[in-house]
Amino acid sequence: MKINRLDVFQLDIPLEKPKRYPNKTYEALDDTVVRLETDTGLVGWGEVCPIASTYQPEHALGVRAAIEEMAPGLIGQDPTQTDCINDTMNKWLMGGEYAKSAIDIACWDITGKAYGKPVYHLIGGRRQDKARAYPEIEMGPVETVQARMEQYRGEGFTHFQLKVGRGSNLELDIARIRKAGECIRPGETLVVDGNKAWKTHQALRILRATEDIDFYIEQPCLTYEECLAIRRQVRQPMILDECMTDIKLLLRALADNCFEGIGCKITRVGGITGMRLIRDVCTAAGKIMTVDDAWGADLSAAAQAHMAVSTSESTFAATYVSTYFSKLRYDEDAPMVVDGFLNTNEKAGLGVDPDMTVLGEPLHTYT
Repeated sequence: MKINRLDVFQLDIPLEKPKRYPNKTYEALDDTVVRLETDTGLVGWGEVCPIASTYQPEHALGVRAAIEEMAPGLIGQDPTQTDCINDTMNKWLMGGEYAKSAIDIACWDITGKAYGKPVYHLIGGRRQDKARAYPEIEMGPVETVQARMEQYRGEGFTHFQLKVGRGSNLELDIARIRKAGECIRPGETLVVDGNKAWKTHQALRILRATEDIDFYIEQPCLTYEECLAIRRQVRQPMILDECMTDIKLLLRALADNCFEGIGCKITRVGGITGMRLIRDVCTAAGKIMTVDDAWGADLSAAAQAHMAVSTSESTFAATYVSTYFSKLRYDEDAPMVVDGFLNTNEKAGLGVDPDMTVLGEPLHTYT
Protein backbone atom coordinates (compact mmCIF):
# COMPACT_ATOMS: atom_id res chain seq x y z
CA MET A 1 0.00 0.00 0.00
CA LYS A 2 1.33 3.44 -0.92
CA ILE A 3 0.21 7.06 -0.51
CA ASN A 4 -0.51 8.45 -3.97
CA ARG A 5 -2.29 11.70 -3.11
CA LEU A 6 -2.34 14.21 -0.26
CA ASP A 7 -5.13 16.81 -0.06
CA VAL A 8 -5.11 19.78 2.33
CA PHE A 9 -8.36 21.51 3.30
CA GLN A 10 -8.87 24.72 5.29
CA LEU A 11 -11.86 25.44 7.53
CA ASP A 12 -12.78 28.25 9.91
CA ILE A 13 -14.21 26.81 13.13
CA PRO A 14 -16.61 29.33 14.71
CA LEU A 15 -16.34 29.59 18.48
CA GLU A 16 -19.26 29.54 20.89
CA LYS A 17 -17.65 32.50 22.67
CA PRO A 18 -14.74 34.66 21.46
CA LYS A 19 -11.35 33.60 22.87
CA ARG A 20 -8.99 36.38 23.95
CA TYR A 21 -5.23 36.02 23.56
CA PRO A 22 -2.42 38.59 23.56
CA ASN A 23 -2.94 41.17 20.81
CA LYS A 24 -5.99 39.47 19.32
CA THR A 25 -9.49 38.14 20.00
CA TYR A 26 -10.60 35.15 17.94
CA GLU A 27 -14.20 34.47 16.91
CA ALA A 28 -13.12 31.53 14.74
CA LEU A 29 -10.00 29.36 14.51
CA ASP A 30 -8.11 28.33 11.36
CA ASP A 31 -8.34 24.54 10.99
CA THR A 32 -6.36 22.29 8.61
CA VAL A 33 -7.77 18.92 7.53
CA VAL A 34 -5.56 16.40 5.70
CA ARG A 35 -6.73 13.58 3.42
CA LEU A 36 -4.33 10.80 2.43
CA GLU A 37 -5.35 8.59 -0.50
CA THR A 38 -3.67 5.25 -1.21
CA ASP A 39 -3.24 3.11 -4.30
CA THR A 40 -5.63 0.55 -2.75
CA GLY A 41 -8.44 3.07 -2.48
CA LEU A 42 -8.23 3.42 1.30
CA VAL A 43 -8.37 7.00 2.58
CA GLY A 44 -7.17 8.43 5.88
CA TRP A 45 -8.04 11.71 7.57
CA GLY A 46 -6.21 13.94 10.06
CA GLU A 47 -6.69 17.39 11.53
CA VAL A 48 -4.74 20.08 13.37
CA CYS A 49 -6.06 23.40 14.67
CA PRO A 50 -3.62 25.61 16.63
CA ILE A 51 -5.34 28.13 18.86
CA ALA A 52 -3.36 31.38 18.60
CA SER A 53 0.05 32.35 17.24
CA THR A 54 0.50 34.85 20.11
CA TYR A 55 -0.12 32.12 22.69
CA GLN A 56 1.82 29.09 21.39
CA PRO A 57 4.58 28.68 18.78
CA GLU A 58 2.20 26.56 16.66
CA HIS A 59 0.22 28.47 14.05
CA ALA A 60 -2.19 27.59 11.25
CA LEU A 61 -0.16 28.94 8.31
CA GLY A 62 2.82 26.99 9.61
CA VAL A 63 0.85 23.74 9.38
CA ARG A 64 0.22 24.09 5.69
CA ALA A 65 3.74 25.35 4.92
CA ALA A 66 5.22 22.37 6.78
CA ILE A 67 3.00 19.90 4.92
CA GLU A 68 4.20 21.38 1.63
CA GLU A 69 7.79 20.73 2.74
CA MET A 70 7.06 17.11 3.67
CA ALA A 71 4.65 16.09 0.91
CA PRO A 72 7.28 15.01 -1.69
CA GLY A 73 8.76 12.57 0.79
CA LEU A 74 5.39 11.09 1.75
CA ILE A 75 4.14 10.22 -1.72
CA GLY A 76 4.91 6.55 -2.36
CA GLN A 77 5.28 5.65 1.35
CA ASP A 78 3.29 2.92 3.12
CA PRO A 79 0.98 4.75 5.58
CA THR A 80 0.48 1.66 7.76
CA GLN A 81 4.19 1.77 8.72
CA THR A 82 3.56 4.61 11.15
CA ASP A 83 7.02 4.78 12.72
CA CYS A 84 8.59 4.79 9.25
CA ILE A 85 6.25 7.61 8.23
CA ASN A 86 7.46 9.62 11.22
CA ASP A 87 11.07 8.90 10.27
CA THR A 88 10.32 10.20 6.77
CA MET A 89 8.71 13.37 8.07
CA ASN A 90 11.70 13.99 10.35
CA LYS A 91 14.06 13.63 7.38
CA TRP A 92 12.13 16.18 5.36
CA LEU A 93 11.45 18.71 8.16
CA MET A 94 13.14 19.49 11.46
CA GLY A 95 10.62 20.21 14.24
CA GLY A 96 7.04 21.18 13.44
CA GLU A 97 5.56 18.28 15.42
CA TYR A 98 2.16 19.95 15.35
CA ALA A 99 2.10 19.91 11.53
CA LYS A 100 3.36 16.32 11.40
CA SER A 101 0.53 15.29 13.73
CA ALA A 102 -2.15 15.63 11.05
CA ILE A 103 -0.24 13.22 8.79
CA ASP A 104 0.39 10.81 11.65
CA ILE A 105 -3.30 10.76 12.63
CA ALA A 106 -4.35 10.18 9.01
CA CYS A 107 -1.93 7.24 8.78
CA TRP A 108 -3.42 5.65 11.91
CA ASP A 109 -6.87 6.12 10.35
CA ILE A 110 -5.74 4.22 7.24
CA THR A 111 -4.06 1.53 9.34
CA GLY A 112 -7.26 0.91 11.28
CA LYS A 113 -9.23 0.65 8.04
CA ALA A 114 -6.62 -1.70 6.54
CA TYR A 115 -7.00 -4.10 9.48
CA GLY A 116 -10.72 -3.50 9.91
CA LYS A 117 -10.27 -2.29 13.51
CA PRO A 118 -10.90 0.94 15.44
CA VAL A 119 -7.70 2.86 16.17
CA TYR A 120 -7.96 2.17 19.91
CA HIS A 121 -7.58 -1.55 19.12
CA LEU A 122 -4.17 -0.85 17.55
CA ILE A 123 -2.74 1.31 20.35
CA GLY A 124 -3.34 -0.99 23.30
CA GLY A 125 -7.01 -1.87 23.26
CA ARG A 126 -10.08 -0.57 25.07
CA ARG A 127 -9.23 0.02 28.72
CA GLN A 128 -12.26 2.19 29.53
CA ASP A 129 -15.87 1.87 28.45
CA LYS A 130 -16.03 5.65 28.06
CA ALA A 131 -13.78 8.57 28.96
CA ARG A 132 -14.60 11.28 31.47
CA ALA A 133 -14.67 14.70 29.77
CA TYR A 134 -14.30 18.13 31.31
CA PRO A 135 -15.37 21.70 30.54
CA GLU A 136 -13.53 24.94 31.20
CA ILE A 137 -14.93 27.70 33.40
CA GLU A 138 -13.99 30.88 31.62
CA MET A 139 -12.62 34.07 33.13
CA GLY A 140 -15.28 36.33 34.60
CA PRO A 141 -16.83 37.57 37.84
CA VAL A 142 -16.90 35.37 40.93
CA GLU A 143 -20.60 34.55 40.59
CA THR A 144 -19.91 33.03 37.14
CA VAL A 145 -17.95 30.23 38.81
CA GLN A 146 -20.87 28.82 40.76
CA ALA A 147 -23.29 29.25 37.85
CA ARG A 148 -21.00 27.41 35.45
CA MET A 149 -20.25 24.60 37.88
CA GLU A 150 -23.95 24.03 38.47
CA GLN A 151 -24.61 24.13 34.73
CA TYR A 152 -21.85 21.67 33.87
CA ARG A 153 -22.66 19.37 36.77
CA GLY A 154 -26.20 19.19 35.42
CA GLU A 155 -24.71 18.16 32.05
CA GLY A 156 -22.91 15.22 33.63
CA PHE A 157 -19.42 16.60 34.27
CA THR A 158 -17.48 15.80 37.45
CA HIS A 159 -14.06 17.24 36.49
CA PHE A 160 -13.85 21.04 36.29
CA GLN A 161 -11.10 23.32 35.00
CA LEU A 162 -11.15 26.89 36.29
CA LYS A 163 -9.33 29.44 34.15
CA VAL A 164 -7.34 32.10 36.04
CA GLY A 165 -4.50 34.50 35.40
CA ARG A 166 -4.93 36.02 31.98
CA GLY A 167 -6.80 39.30 32.06
CA SER A 168 -7.42 38.96 35.80
CA ASN A 169 -5.81 40.17 39.02
CA LEU A 170 -4.58 38.48 42.17
CA GLU A 171 -7.56 39.32 44.34
CA LEU A 172 -10.07 38.14 41.73
CA ASP A 173 -8.13 34.94 41.08
CA ILE A 174 -8.09 34.13 44.80
CA ALA A 175 -11.81 34.86 45.11
CA ARG A 176 -12.69 32.69 42.11
CA ILE A 177 -10.58 29.80 43.41
CA ARG A 178 -12.27 30.06 46.80
CA LYS A 179 -15.71 30.07 45.22
CA ALA A 180 -14.86 26.96 43.18
CA GLY A 181 -13.57 25.31 46.35
CA GLU A 182 -16.90 26.02 48.05
CA CYS A 183 -18.83 24.53 45.13
CA ILE A 184 -16.85 21.35 44.55
CA ARG A 185 -18.48 18.15 45.80
CA PRO A 186 -17.09 14.80 46.99
CA GLY A 187 -16.02 12.66 44.04
CA GLU A 188 -15.43 15.71 41.82
CA THR A 189 -12.07 17.14 40.73
CA LEU A 190 -11.03 20.79 40.52
CA VAL A 191 -8.12 21.98 38.38
CA VAL A 192 -7.07 25.64 38.45
CA ASP A 193 -5.41 26.49 35.12
CA GLY A 194 -3.05 29.46 35.15
CA ASN A 195 -2.37 29.09 31.41
CA LYS A 196 1.26 30.16 32.10
CA ALA A 197 0.08 33.71 32.90
CA TRP A 198 1.51 34.30 36.39
CA LYS A 199 4.95 35.52 37.33
CA THR A 200 6.51 33.38 40.05
CA HIS A 201 5.84 35.94 42.78
CA GLN A 202 2.16 36.08 41.78
CA ALA A 203 1.85 32.30 41.71
CA LEU A 204 3.38 32.01 45.18
CA ARG A 205 1.06 34.63 46.67
CA ILE A 206 -2.08 33.11 45.15
CA LEU A 207 -1.25 29.50 45.92
CA ARG A 208 -0.20 30.22 49.49
CA ALA A 209 -3.44 32.17 50.01
CA THR A 210 -5.47 29.13 48.86
CA GLU A 211 -3.57 26.30 50.54
CA ASP A 212 -6.67 25.17 52.43
CA ILE A 213 -8.54 24.35 49.19
CA ASP A 214 -8.24 20.97 47.43
CA PHE A 215 -7.24 21.52 43.81
CA TYR A 216 -4.55 20.82 41.22
CA ILE A 217 -2.63 23.81 39.87
CA GLU A 218 -2.00 23.62 36.13
CA GLN A 219 0.88 25.44 34.38
CA PRO A 220 0.99 28.51 36.65
CA CYS A 221 4.00 30.08 34.90
CA LEU A 222 5.47 30.34 31.42
CA THR A 223 8.55 28.12 31.58
CA TYR A 224 9.29 24.68 32.91
CA GLU A 225 11.96 26.11 35.21
CA GLU A 226 9.48 28.55 36.76
CA CYS A 227 6.90 25.81 37.28
CA LEU A 228 9.55 23.64 38.93
CA ALA A 229 10.44 26.47 41.31
CA ILE A 230 6.79 26.88 42.25
CA ARG A 231 6.32 23.12 42.63
CA ARG A 232 9.03 23.08 45.30
CA GLN A 233 7.42 25.84 47.36
CA VAL A 234 3.67 25.08 47.47
CA ARG A 235 1.47 22.21 48.64
CA GLN A 236 -0.89 22.02 45.63
CA PRO A 237 -0.21 19.13 43.22
CA MET A 238 1.19 20.34 39.90
CA ILE A 239 -0.02 19.64 36.37
CA LEU A 240 2.24 20.66 33.48
CA ASP A 241 0.60 21.63 30.20
CA GLU A 242 1.99 24.19 27.75
CA CYS A 243 5.62 23.34 28.52
CA MET A 244 4.98 19.59 28.09
CA THR A 245 6.07 19.45 24.46
CA ASP A 246 7.83 16.08 24.05
CA ILE A 247 9.09 12.90 25.67
CA LYS A 248 12.42 14.49 26.62
CA LEU A 249 10.69 17.13 28.73
CA LEU A 250 8.51 14.46 30.33
CA LEU A 251 11.58 12.42 31.32
CA ARG A 252 13.28 15.52 32.70
CA ALA A 253 10.20 16.44 34.73
CA LEU A 254 10.00 12.90 36.12
CA ALA A 255 13.64 13.10 37.21
CA ASP A 256 13.00 16.49 38.85
CA ASN A 257 9.81 15.26 40.58
CA CYS A 258 8.14 18.35 39.13
CA PHE A 259 4.58 17.16 38.63
CA GLU A 260 1.73 14.86 39.56
CA GLY A 261 0.05 15.06 36.17
CA ILE A 262 0.29 16.47 32.64
CA GLY A 263 -2.10 18.05 30.21
CA CYS A 264 -1.08 16.50 26.90
CA LYS A 265 -2.34 17.69 23.53
CA ILE A 266 -2.22 15.19 20.69
CA THR A 267 -1.21 17.62 17.96
CA ARG A 268 1.42 19.30 20.15
CA VAL A 269 3.40 16.06 20.55
CA GLY A 270 3.27 14.79 16.96
CA GLY A 271 -0.03 12.93 16.82
CA ILE A 272 -1.15 9.51 18.04
CA THR A 273 2.38 8.06 17.80
CA GLY A 274 3.89 10.70 20.10
CA MET A 275 0.90 10.70 22.44
CA ARG A 276 0.99 6.92 22.81
CA LEU A 277 4.63 7.03 23.94
CA ILE A 278 3.93 9.77 26.50
CA ARG A 279 0.83 7.92 27.71
CA ASP A 280 2.78 4.72 28.28
CA VAL A 281 5.56 6.49 30.19
CA CYS A 282 2.98 8.22 32.41
CA THR A 283 1.32 4.88 33.07
CA ALA A 284 4.64 3.29 34.01
CA ALA A 285 5.49 6.23 36.27
CA GLY A 286 2.06 6.37 37.90
CA LYS A 287 1.37 9.94 36.76
CA ILE A 288 -2.06 11.14 35.66
CA MET A 289 -2.73 12.83 32.34
CA THR A 290 -5.48 14.51 30.40
CA VAL A 291 -5.99 13.61 26.75
CA ASP A 292 -6.50 16.94 25.03
CA ASP A 293 -5.92 18.84 21.83
CA ALA A 294 -5.44 22.52 21.07
CA TRP A 295 -8.72 22.74 19.14
CA GLY A 296 -10.42 21.08 16.20
CA ALA A 297 -13.62 19.44 15.01
CA ASP A 298 -14.81 15.84 14.53
CA LEU A 299 -11.45 14.32 13.58
CA SER A 300 -9.78 15.89 16.59
CA ALA A 301 -12.52 14.56 18.88
CA ALA A 302 -12.17 11.09 17.37
CA ALA A 303 -8.39 10.99 17.87
CA GLN A 304 -8.88 12.03 21.49
CA ALA A 305 -11.60 9.41 21.99
CA HIS A 306 -9.43 6.55 20.76
CA MET A 307 -6.46 7.67 22.83
CA ALA A 308 -8.62 8.24 25.91
CA VAL A 309 -10.39 4.87 25.99
CA SER A 310 -7.05 3.09 25.44
CA THR A 311 -5.55 4.83 28.49
CA SER A 312 -5.63 3.08 31.86
CA GLU A 313 -8.15 4.46 34.35
CA SER A 314 -5.31 4.61 36.88
CA THR A 315 -3.53 7.16 34.68
CA PHE A 316 -6.39 8.91 32.89
CA ALA A 317 -7.77 12.11 34.42
CA ALA A 318 -10.16 13.47 31.78
CA THR A 319 -10.36 14.81 28.23
CA TYR A 320 -11.21 18.29 26.96
CA VAL A 321 -13.19 18.10 23.71
CA SER A 322 -13.43 21.35 21.76
CA THR A 323 -16.39 20.16 19.67
CA TYR A 324 -18.46 20.60 22.84
CA PHE A 325 -17.91 24.35 22.46
CA SER A 326 -18.28 24.66 18.68
CA LYS A 327 -21.19 24.00 16.33
CA LEU A 328 -19.08 22.95 13.33
CA ARG A 329 -19.66 19.28 12.44
CA TYR A 330 -18.70 17.46 9.27
CA ASP A 331 -19.73 13.98 10.48
CA GLU A 332 -22.77 13.71 12.74
CA ASP A 333 -21.77 10.14 13.68
CA ALA A 334 -18.34 11.15 14.94
CA PRO A 335 -17.49 10.73 18.66
CA MET A 336 -18.88 13.50 20.84
CA VAL A 337 -19.44 14.29 24.50
CA VAL A 338 -22.67 12.86 25.93
CA ASP A 339 -23.62 13.25 29.61
CA GLY A 340 -20.09 14.29 30.52
CA PHE A 341 -18.29 11.42 28.74
CA LEU A 342 -16.57 10.88 25.38
CA ASN A 343 -16.72 7.55 23.58
CA THR A 344 -15.65 6.12 20.25
CA ASN A 345 -17.88 4.55 17.66
CA GLU A 346 -16.91 1.07 16.47
CA LYS A 347 -16.06 1.87 12.87
CA ALA A 348 -12.64 0.97 11.52
CA GLY A 349 -9.96 3.65 11.83
CA LEU A 350 -10.96 6.89 13.50
CA GLY A 351 -14.60 6.30 12.59
CA VAL A 352 -15.06 9.69 10.88
CA ASP A 353 -16.23 10.19 7.30
CA PRO A 354 -16.13 13.94 6.57
CA ASP A 355 -18.93 15.49 4.56
CA MET A 356 -17.21 16.89 1.48
CA THR A 357 -19.87 19.56 1.07
CA VAL A 358 -18.62 21.02 4.38
CA LEU A 359 -14.93 20.70 3.52
CA GLY A 360 -15.25 22.05 0.00
CA GLU A 361 -12.40 21.86 -2.50
CA PRO A 362 -8.80 21.17 -1.37
CA LEU A 363 -6.61 24.19 -0.81
CA HIS A 364 -3.60 22.18 -1.99
CA THR A 365 -3.14 18.75 -3.61
CA TYR A 366 0.14 16.82 -3.81
CA THR A 367 0.67 13.74 -5.98
